[in-house]
Amino acid sequence: MDTNIKNIFIILGITITTIFCAGCQTIGGIGGALSSEMPSEKVVPAEFKLGETEGKILVFVNQPGWIRSPMDLRTALTKSVNIALAEKTGIKKDRLTEYEEIQKIRIALPEDKKDDVFETAAKAEAKYVLAIQVMDFDLSTFAEKDLFNGIMTAKSCLYDAEQKKLWPSEGDYKETTVVIEAEKGTVETAVGKLSNATAFCVSRYFYDCKAIRFRIAEEQRKLDYDKW
Repeated sequence: MDTNIKNIFIILGITITTIFCAGCQTIGGIGGALSSEMPSEKVVPAEFKLGETEGKILVFVNQPGWIRSPMDLRTALTKSVNIALAEKTGIKKDRLTEYEEIQKIRIALPEDKKDDVFETAAKAEAKYVLAIQVMDFDLSTFAEKDLFNGIMTAKSCLYDAEQKKLWPSEGDYKETTVVIEAEKGTVETAVGKLSNATAFCVSRYFYDCKAIRFRIAEEQRKLDYDKW
């Protein structure tokens, strides 16, 4: 065989081998990219899957007398948390105790029992109690009357009917702080936004939440939050 022809065959063989290997690497690269988890698919796992439980759930919000507010935060926050639990965890609404029922129970209790979360839960025949205490609240207007700055700090824990703490597993409670700045609207809408933001920050621990949605703009972060 002529030397030039041999060289041509050798070059063709090398070229084909190179193309084949490159193709395999490309396919492997595509496969690896497809199999790896995209940022939008990552989730923060639930710390307690409340949606997998059975029985009534009572959200008990306590607002200490020294915390002044233009509206009753117990009403706003209870309703916001109930809505968040129903929408995010899949809990049926008939499992969630309405604020009006809680209010009737508390009114009927002796004066020294009105703020007793477990007495209220027992009267409501609740199997689970999500206790939330407002620790700080402030709402102010500036410049124009319809612009608001506000802050709400709350701590929360979940108990069963036997008063056993189920969540959080670490620490005595989970604390959240949310803020609004230059929020246009009314007192009602400003309180509603703070309540809804707090409700989300509490409820997100009870279902597998997408990582990209785990933090919200209103949340005042702490350094250890950056892990997500």
